[in-house]
Amino acid sequence: MVISDFAVKHPAIVAILLISLIVFGVIAGTALNSEMIPPIALPKATIVTVYPGAAARDVERDISRLIENQMSTLAGVSRLSSASSDSYSVVSMEFRADVNIQEKLPQMRELLNAIVDDLPNGIDGAPVIYLNEASAFLPIFSVRISSSMNPQALTTYLEDRVVPIISGIKGVSKINLVGGSHMEARVILDTAGLESRGISALNVYEALRANNLNVPSGSALYRSREMSFTASGAFDDFEELGNLTVGFGDGSYIFLRDVAEIGPVPEPVRVRIRSGGQDYIMLDVLKRDEGDTIAIVKSAREALDEMRTDTRGTVDYAVVSDQSETTVRSLKTVFSAALTGLALTILVILFVLHDLRATLIISVSIPLSILFALLGLYGTGRSLNLLSLAGMTVAIGMIVDNSIVILENTYRHFKKTRDRRSAALTGAGEVGAAVLASTTTSICVFAPLLFLTGIIGVIMNDLSLAIVFSLAASALVAVVVVPWLSSLILKPDDEVRKPRFLRKFEASIDRMFDTLERGYRHALEAALSNKAFALAVSASFLIASVLLLSILKVSFIPPTDTGEFEIHIETPAGYTLER
Repeated sequence: MVISDFAVKHPAIVAILLISLIVFGVIAGTALNSEMIPPIALPKATIVTVYPGAAARDVERDISRLIENQMSTLAGVSRLSSASSDSYSVVSMEFRADVNIQEKLPQMRELLNAIVDDLPNGIDGAPVIYLNEASAFLPIFSVRISSSMNPQALTTYLEDRVVPIISGIKGVSKINLVGGSHMEARVILDTAGLESRGISALNVYEALRANNLNVPSGSALYRSREMSFTASGAFDDFEELGNLTVGFGDGSYIFLRDVAEIGPVPEPVRVRIRSGGQDYIMLDVLKRDEGDTIAIVKSAREALDEMRTDTRGTVDYAVVSDQSETTVRSLKTVFSAALTGLALTILVILFVLHDLRATLIISVSIPLSILFALLGLYGTGRSLNLLSLAGMTVAIGMIVDNSIVILENTYRHFKKTRDRRSAALTGAGEVGAAVLASTTTSICVFAPLLFLTGIIGVIMNDLSLAIVFSLAASALVAVVVVPWLSSLILKPDDEVRKPRFLRKFEASIDRMFDTLERGYRHALEAALSNKAFALAVSASFLIASVLLLSILKVSFIPPTDTGEFEIHIETPAGYTLER
């Protein structure tokens, strides 16, 4: 075989290429994102527009249909739908699984800006785009924040100092503060004063609604540059709020402070986080689909530890949930299972071949194939998760098959000729093509899974891709690395010094395999001499297997136990948090 002959005849070149690939494989393996499972939802985006007072039919005609027609030109959209109700328009877009929704956000904004002038003047603000990523619903890291400060001061501190730091971590999608509180202005009207001045409460409401705004004031040319202006009308403090004009009477203006009592009060509590009879603020960290769960949680912990140090313990935190611990524990379980399988494989090969050098060749081929598979996963933008690790674990048995076939044939020729180079060339040349053909058929079984669409395609993609990369790498290692190592390190068995008890142990293993071989020969002869009986038994097993399928339980994803539980309580209508 040409590629095997090249590997045997040019060992230095193969060594250089192998070292380079090993280095790149290690770098790729350490750079892969780590997560529990890959995102299993298709990327979606939702555009919400508020049109106060408009009927559903008007919202459909003036907003939803216009946005739908504009977004239909966006590449990568697999499904486009809208829902119109009184005062609200919701346009939903579902993208293909291979679309990066973050890259589509600027294009969606440009398309919306192109039709802003065509939208009704009465809409509340501008249409808002919400990105619905698979990982952006459940937090990967939740902590409860405690402090001796009042809730309003603590919320302000977290929003100004902590949230910006954690939001800047690579891969973080959003930070949620749950249970926080702010100060708000409360205006208590003096009904008697309003009545005596001839002012209604509606007049005060309209004055507040129309004045607490920042309004665009157009643009102007200044020194050949276009400048935009905004009229600032938002209130900065309670004094400005009190000086708001709400009416005119007896030759003078009537201000809000004249007919109302104004003061700061905490906003109403709608969410309460309690533990041990004490109120807390919950900080939730959500990640993007491409974010590394373990790296994000590690950086978030460092930021929170820095917060604790800077405040000298005034602001402290306690972890409520940490998905990185579950991820690490699950990955370790799969990784240990893979190592166990690797160790058992090497042990079986050593018992069968009785040659430490030959076993070393097989042992090297397995991690090399895994490293090359990691390189392929990194190149395709995948992550290290349960599915990709499971794929590589499943492939370990198939990985070693190719190397064993090449090595066994090489070892057989080596025993006859005692020439390592000649045995490597002949052994690989005789079965190399068969190994490549066998690997290709195995790849053809899993490759079609890469073309599945929808949720099933998203789930199976990482698993099948890991298997395909591992099998392709195993074929390359079998026809290149195995002949190369065989031509360098194989040694005749009679030249290897072994203890006497080890020779006896190897002889007993050979006798056991001889017994198994004789039993297999007798069973094969019996099957060939009783063909009708053999066919009947095979058909019975086939029918029994099909019948057993009806007994097996079917589920989309098997349930998992993360050591946590939730209690949901539904209260009667009208209940408040205090009640």
